[in-house]
Parts: sequence; C-alpha cells; structure tokens
Amino acid sequence: MSTIFLDLGGTLVDIRPTYHEPIYYILLKNGYDVELKNVYRAVSKYLGKSTLPVVEGNPVIDVEEILKIMNMKVDPSTMQELLSLKFSSSFYTLYHDTIPFLTFMKNKGYKIIVITNASKKVNEIIKNTGISEYLHGLVASYSFGKVKPDPEIFKEGIRIAGETGYYVGDLFEVDYLGAAKAGLEPILLDRNGFYDDIDVRKTKSLTEILKLF
Repeated sequence: MSTIFLDLGGTLVDIRPTYHEPIYYILLKNGYDVELKNVYRAVSKYLGKSTLPVVEGNPVIDVEEILKIMNMKVDPSTMQELLSLKFSSSFYTLYHDTIPFLTFMKNKGYKIIVITNASKKVNEIIKNTGISEYLHGLVASYSFGKVKPDPEIFKEGIRIAGETGYYVGDLFEVDYLGAAKAGLEPILLDRNGFYDDIDVRKTKSLTEILKLF
C-alpha cells in the first residue's frame, strides 16, 4: 500500500462549533445530567444513518432524533433552544500532530487522500491551513453527491488512488464502519477517549499511527 486516506474535521482539522458540544452545553446549562461523551456518541450514531437529508454537502442535524438516541426528553424551552442551534463552521485550526504526520507520510512517498463530508468551504479550509501541498486528492461530499458512511464516497477515493489502504477518521459509525464496508482498513482516531469501550483498531493521536509505517 502506498496511499493513506484521511478524514478532515476531527482528524486533521479542529473545526468549531462541533455538532455535539452546543447540544451538550445547552443541556448542561438547563440542568440535565448528561456527559459530553454520550452526546458525541449519539451524534455519531445519528450521522451513521444512510438516509439523512443533505444540504450543501453536510447532513442535516435533527436534534430531536439525537435526543431519541440518547433516550432523553427535555422541556419545551430547552427543546426550542436546541432547535435554534446553527451548525455552520466558523472556526478551524490544525491539530498539533497534523503537519508532523502529513510531512512524515509525504516523505515516505505515500499519496494522501482526504475523504470528507463538507460544503464548498472545505476548499478554503485546506488552502488556509496549508495542507493542500500534502494532498494527492480530495473527495468532498458537496461535489461527489454522497456522504459518509456511504461506501461509494470511500470507493471514489480508492478509484483516485488506484488501490486501497488505511483510512483514519474520528466517528465510529461514519468513518470506521463506512470505510470498512468500502474495503479500506479503518483506524478510529479517538482523541478524547469517547470510544474506550469499543474494541477496534484505534489510536488517540496521529503520531501513534506512524509506528504502522
């Protein structure tokens, strides 16, 4: 294998606001006993559904469905706050291990292909963070027309590369399972320890992955 496939948000780039944190903080503020990990996992399960409506490349976030996954009911005032949330990304920065990881892989001769659920803003993010020089290819849902975990978007990355390889992403239902169905070898990037109970190939940093190469 001479290609590595990567997710973008939550893997290479810290994009804010996330989907799960605004939901968590509203619930916490209004007195609900909830853990950040559980909200994250519920959002991941929701995004792992294959029939979600999509707008400009991004899945539509249905807070009511996420609450159902959490088996949680909230009062009308809290629900109104949650329904008024806007999930547009306004801030992004590279993780501390992104450039060292990309540099290592590029110097090793690996092709690097990003496969991401994203709007057209992904082009701005890649340019402004300076990672474009490392990439051999980009498959973005806004232009491809399908979103992860659909195996077809992963297969498009395989088509560009001409081979399979490792795929690194941070959402179990979206990245890990989707990549596996497409024939890639998935690695779950669990930066925050939210998947400590799931026994799959996983890592807490990009740096840890380098020992595979």
